[in-house]
Amino acid sequence: MVVVVVVAILAAIAYPSYTRYVQDTRQAEAQGEMMALSGALERYRAKNFSYEDANTKLSELSPVLANSDYFSTAISVTGTGSQQYEITTTPKTGLMTGTEVLKLNSEGQTCMKVSGCTIGTDDSWKEH
Repeated sequence: MVVVVVVAILAAIAYPSYTRYVQDTRQAEAQGEMMALSGALERYRAKNFSYEDANTKLSELSPVLANSDYFSTAISVTGTGSQQYEITTTPKTGLMTGTEVLKLNSEGQTCMKVSGCTIGTDDSWKEH
C-alpha cells in the first residue's frame, strides 16, 4: 500500500514536468520550422519579386508546419507591393494547450505569448 502511495506521488510530480518538457520540445521544433519557412519565403520572393500569394502556398513552402498535429500556421503578406510577411503559429488544443503563440516577420523579429503576441511589444523568442 505504501508503495502505491509513493508511486502515485511520484507520478503526480513527474507527469506535469514531462508534459511541459514535451511542449517545450515541440515549440522549439516549431521555431526551427518557422525559420526554415522564412528561408523558403525569401527564395519565393527571389523568384517572384514579392511575397504575393505566398500565403496560399504554405503546404509547398513548409509541409511540416502545414501538416502539424500540434500547431496551426498562417502566413500574412503585408506592406506595399506585398514586400513583408508575418508567420503566426498557434498551438492546437490538446497537449499543446497553454503554450505560446509564436510569430516571426520578414525582418527577423519574433514574439511569443500564451494569448497571442505583437511583434515589438511582447517578449521575443530570445528572452525565453
